[in-house]
Amino acid sequence: MTYTTEVSHTQTTTGNRDFSVTFPFLVTTDIKVQLNGVTKSLTTDYTIVQSGANTVVNFNTAPADNATIRIFRSTNIDSVNATYAAGSSIRATDLNTNNTQLLYAAQEFGKLKEDDSVAFSLGNKGDVQINTSSDWVIRPDSIELGMMTNNSVGTNELVNESVTSDKLADFAITASELATNSVSQVKVQDNAINASKIANNAVTTDKIAAGAVSLDKLSNSAVSGFGFTPVGAVIWYAGATAPTGYIKCNGDSIANGTGTTQGVTADFSALYAVVGGNVPDLRGEFIRGLDDSRGVDGSRSIRTSQNDQNKQHTHTNSTNSVVTDPGHTHSWSRQDATNDTGYRPWPASNNDCNENVVQTGNAETGITVATSVNINQEGGTEARPRNVALLACIKY
Repeated sequence: MTYTTEVSHTQTTTGNRDFSVTFPFLVTTDIKVQLNGVTKSLTTDYTIVQSGANTVVNFNTAPADNATIRIFRSTNIDSVNATYAAGSSIRATDLNTNNTQLLYAAQEFGKLKEDDSVAFSLGNKGDVQINTSSDWVIRPDSIELGMMTNNSVGTNELVNESVTSDKLADFAITASELATNSVSQVKVQDNAINASKIANNAVTTDKIAAGAVSLDKLSNSAVSGFGFTPVGAVIWYAGATAPTGYIKCNGDSIANGTGTTQGVTADFSALYAVVGGNVPDLRGEFIRGLDDSRGVDGSRSIRTSQNDQNKQHTHTNSTNSVVTDPGHTHSWSRQDATNDTGYRPWPASNNDCNENVVQTGNAETGITVATSVNINQEGGTEARPRNVALLACIKY
């Protein structure tokens, strides 16, 4: 088809109010005008004037820059332009006018029927304004919740609160569908955004406020990677209760997963992998470094206990000897000069007897008397150095 029933213009000159009509028409009332898809009213919004051989639509107020102006023809076919009376003459002008009316109406209908699926005439149909077979405009606020299907409605056609979350497919709204700064904090419901609603790599470092990420939000591997205390590390704490992220080393059992120990509910699987089912019991204990094949304290494995012990040693003592008078004995025998040389005679008063004195012992040698020695106990119930009591805690 070579005929034309409409023309579109774009406002490119600020303040311009005149837009030409480039198609033929019967009367100016058959000319219709839309601004950005909204049908305007003759006289109220614009007038139609002749400028020489040209017909011009003159807006009362200049359209905004880049606005779209659509001018189209909608020939009135409610009645024929010329009526013939019996006995009257038929004028060529009337015939041509009626034929042109039918021709224009057919052209407009043909334009509407280009896709062989439209059986409507142009104009306002209530909630829908039909412009051409490919240009239908839905009146704002005309679509309600029950009328919606997936991917069928743009934001300009939505009634307030007509779209609920169950009408949105997962990941259906991407950044390209959102106007700049259109989603503010007050528009996001508490707890409405979960992990499944966040695209991969959507949260970058510039989206995280300073100080917003705390230590308990980091995984154990991340904490270790940044040089923080690794799981299973033991610290000495000056408080009576374990600090956050730690439990006391008191021998309590822990779960291989999420559980509660010492009133703390957490995932203890990482700590379980280090110490097993129980944390070490370090209450009242001194710590000794693992021998680890050095040979000083061999045959020990990690976290094993060792009883107290003193190294084997020898005690010595000394006493003073006690010396008595030189010991000796006397023996008496009757002797004569014949059988016993060196005898000495008895005193004159008893000269019929001899005395043989035999000395035992040595006047220069004393007699040693054995003396018992008692070593008294001292000290308490254990061996220990000077110390300070602190609370042993382990990282979970």
